[in-house]
Amino acid sequence: MFHANDAAARQRQSVAVRDNKTDFQRRSGIQIVRRPDRPFIERRNGQQLINFDLFIKNVGTKTYNLVSIKLQVFDSGDHLELERELNENGRPPALDMIGERLLQPGNVLDVFQPFYAFDAAVDVSRMHFELLFMEQGHAAPPAAITTDELVSVDVRPRSYNPVAFSLPLHGLVLVHDGHDFYSHHRRYNLVARYAVDPGSAVSANLYAYDFMTTTSAGLLFKGDPNRKENWLSYGEPIFAPADGLVIEMVSDLPENTFTSTGDAQSPSLEEAKDPMGFGNHVKIQHADGRVSWLLHMQPNSIRVRVGDHVRAEQLIGKVGFSGDSLFPHLHYNVTDGPNYPSQGVPSYFKQFVRVLGERRTPMSKGQIDTGDIVEDGTN
Repeated sequence: MFHANDAAARQRQSVAVRDNKTDFQRRSGIQIVRRPDRPFIERRNGQQLINFDLFIKNVGTKTYNLVSIKLQVFDSGDHLELERELNENGRPPALDMIGERLLQPGNVLDVFQPFYAFDAAVDVSRMHFELLFMEQGHAAPPAAITTDELVSVDVRPRSYNPVAFSLPLHGLVLVHDGHDFYSHHRRYNLVARYAVDPGSAVSANLYAYDFMTTTSAGLLFKGDPNRKENWLSYGEPIFAPADGLVIEMVSDLPENTFTSTGDAQSPSLEEAKDPMGFGNHVKIQHADGRVSWLLHMQPNSIRVRVGDHVRAEQLIGKVGFSGDSLFPHLHYNVTDGPNYPSQGVPSYFKQFVRVLGERRTPMSKGQIDTGDIVEDGTN
C-alpha cells in the first residue's frame, strides 16, 4: 500500500495509457483503455455531454475491488478546470452506480464513464482519470487516501457538429428511451464483444433513440395493450431523416405478438432469420458517410429498395412490431459506417418543436434525448 500524496509512489503505481494506443498496455496488474478512443462532445441546453466506456482488465494474479474513480479536467493550456470523484462514501455509495466492481484475474470490467455532463464554460480538452483498487480483503475508507493499485488514463474528447436531420416520425413524439446515462441503449456491456474481437468493441446504439407516438395526456395506447394495433405508434408513417442511398432493406419478417401477461413473443425461427433483432428495417447512407438505421418496421410496408436514392422527408415505411421490440416503436440510430457493429455517433435534428405541456418552443437545430416530447416542424 502507498499514500496517495506520495508523488514518487503514485508515479511508480500509475499506468498512463498512451493517447495513440487503445489496446491494453501490459505494464501493470491492471490496465485500462477507452472506447471510443476519441469520444464525441454532444451539446444540449448549455451542457456538454460526453459518453464513452472504460475497459479495465486484470492481467495479474490478484483479485481487486474498485474503490474510487477520480477525474481531473484540464483546459487546452493544461490548467486544471475541475475535479470530481466517485468513492464508497454514502449509503449506498454513488460508486455503486457503475455496477460490478470486483475484478478477478483475467477478467475485464466495462465501466460506463460516470462523469457525463459538464456546463458549457468548461474546456474539456483533457479528462484525466485515476482508478483506485484495493486487493480483495483489504478494507478501504469511504474516501480512499491509500490504495493497493492505481491506474490512470487520459481522454481527449472531440467536438462534433454534424449536419442536422429531420425527425423520422411526425405528430407528437415521445423519446421513450434515448441515450442518456441511464438508458438501455447506453448501458450495453461490451466485454463479450471485446473478448471475441477488440476491434469490434464499439456500440452502434451509443446515441440511439426509441420513438413513440403519444398524446398531450401521455397515452401510448388505447384499449387493450396486448393488441399491437392499439398502440398509437403502430402503423405510423416513417420518413427519411435526410437525403441518402438505401444500402439495406428487409421487409418480410413476421411481427411479434403479445402473451397474456403482456410480454413480447418473437415468431418461431425468427432468430435464424434475424439474429441481431433488427426486424424489418431500412439503412440509409448519407453524403457525409453516416448511416441511419430505422428498425422494427411493419412487414411489407417499406416503400424503398436497395439502390434507391431517397430525399429527406420521403415516406419509407410504417412503424411495426418486428425484431427485438417490447412494443411497437421506431428504433433510430446513426453510425459512422454501414456494417454492424459500427460506432454510434451523435445526431442533431432540425426544424422541430420542443413540447413542454402547453408551451411549444421551435428549434432550428438541437439535441433530443430520453423523456423529450417533440413535433416535426417542417410542415
